[in-house]
Amino acid sequence: MKPKLSLITGAAILSVALPSYAADRYETGRPTNKSDQRFQMKRSERLAFPAKASEIMGKEVNNLQNEKLGKVDELGVDVEAGRVALVVISSGGVLGVGGKTIAVPPRAFSYDPSTKALRLDVNKEKFKGAPAFDVSKWDEASQTNQLFETYRYYGQEPYFADLRDIKTPAYHLGRVEKASKVIGMPVVNKENKKCGDIDNLIVDLPTGRIVHLVVSSGGFLGIGDALNAVPPSAFRYTAERDSLLLDISKEELARAPYFKRSEWPNFNDPAYSGKVYRSYGVEPYFSTDADNTARNVRDRQEDRLTPLDQGTSDADVLTTRRIRQEILAREGLSVNARNVKVITANGRVTLRGPVNDQTEKQAIADIANRIAQGGNVDNQIEVKREP
Repeated sequence: MKPKLSLITGAAILSVALPSYAADRYETGRPTNKSDQRFQMKRSERLAFPAKASEIMGKEVNNLQNEKLGKVDELGVDVEAGRVALVVISSGGVLGVGGKTIAVPPRAFSYDPSTKALRLDVNKEKFKGAPAFDVSKWDEASQTNQLFETYRYYGQEPYFADLRDIKTPAYHLGRVEKASKVIGMPVVNKENKKCGDIDNLIVDLPTGRIVHLVVSSGGFLGIGDALNAVPPSAFRYTAERDSLLLDISKEELARAPYFKRSEWPNFNDPAYSGKVYRSYGVEPYFSTDADNTARNVRDRQEDRLTPLDQGTSDADVLTTRRIRQEILAREGLSVNARNVKVITANGRVTLRGPVNDQTEKQAIADIANRIAQGGNVDNQIEVKREP
């Protein structure tokens, strides 16, 4: 599908079709709770080019004529809605407007995967005439009416507009915060215990989405430098707005997929990101390769254990944690292998999920058998078949 008012042209620049504005409208009714900004969206989108927010900030922005417009100074993110609300570009003086900062809707950008360059389909005059965005007055500048004017200037329809009633559209904008402030923000769980900090955001500018918030949870879980990718809709700001609440127990977080800081997964893989979403009980907004597959059918069978079947006794939790610690510590294992499901209930361990080869399957089985003792391990790991 193509956007009604697309500013992005040229198949050579962006080979992924951007979702239409219609796909961003509510699938169900308006939120019944005004503080609940987690919109129910149609799952017709696809991942375009997920990237770390820290790598986008500071990146140079050119137009389609390859003229430099400036650099990304900041991202405005609406965490509870899972959205990138705006991209703030510092023109620096390139256009003779020294130090001017300009806000741009994220979906006005295209991304060149070969050069990792951001491009904006505007000429210098159009960009020069854009309203200035005062970063020093962030709260005021990121309110609904200011953002609406920004989107309108670039011919974009705001993600926070509910246009089912065309005559009197409603707007549902959550708290728009600087990405640089969210990164480093403490994360607390439902037991009011700090379980980590926000290490980074995975954002997808061509679709205007926050795909994941990355939490540094290793110290909390006792497993070194582990990172968790978490769907944005799993978070809420605390009342003080100085931290994010992740409604999950320590044991649930330990069972969720995680990875080493030195071995980031491929967030362009919708199957991986879809698996992360579902591990938190969140249905992904994007289409995934795993949808409607035989494996998902098997996962729904009553005789198949899921992470929700994990035992809650101290012994069961400790067994699962020790196995996962050793899996992460084992050198040479793939991301798939590091994220196999480990479920311990009444002393019996079940291993499930895909790995790359038989060697990885055996290595994980050896770890589990040694910790849980022989005869107490049900190895359901599958070797991934090459296409």
